[in-house]
Amino acid sequence: MGFCCTLERPSSSSLTSGAPITLEVEDDFESLVMAACGMLGDTDCRFHIQGFGSLEWPVDVAYDLSAFIEQLPDLIARIRMQSHAELDMYSQGIERTLEFTPKGDLVEIRCLSRTDWVPKPSIESVSRKELEKMLSKLAMDFAVSLAVIGSPIAQGQPFSSWASGNA
Repeated sequence: MGFCCTLERPSSSSLTSGAPITLEVEDDFESLVMAACGMLGDTDCRFHIQGFGSLEWPVDVAYDLSAFIEQLPDLIARIRMQSHAELDMYSQGIERTLEFTPKGDLVEIRCLSRTDWVPKPSIESVSRKELEKMLSKLAMDFAVSLAVIGSPIAQGQPFSSWASGNA
């Protein structure tokens, strides 16, 4: 059981609640991601992370996925450049930082916990190619999920590019 992150797309195009979202030209990436995750959180969409001794991290779509997606473009770019990257899962209850360090064709991922939870092991390795594929698929699934629920956010950048597999 190594590090893995996935997103299960919603099965329905209808939201259970919430007002329609209108996009403003000045809406920044983080604001759009928060709004999108709030909408997806009202569906049966599910976010999963596993690794470091846990089969299922206690993450949700509305908040934890938002924290992940906000950092995803930089993470993917750094993995592609083969440079060090960090992903801060800062939400209360998770409070973990993942450090990604390139080691040739592999990426070493170190999990640092800021709670009583202890990662066992604290370091895992994955091929750079597989990690990039996993993160790109997560981006694509996120963008497609927005389209499934009819969110206008899906039509903006970078989400429309992500939906076609260009993360």
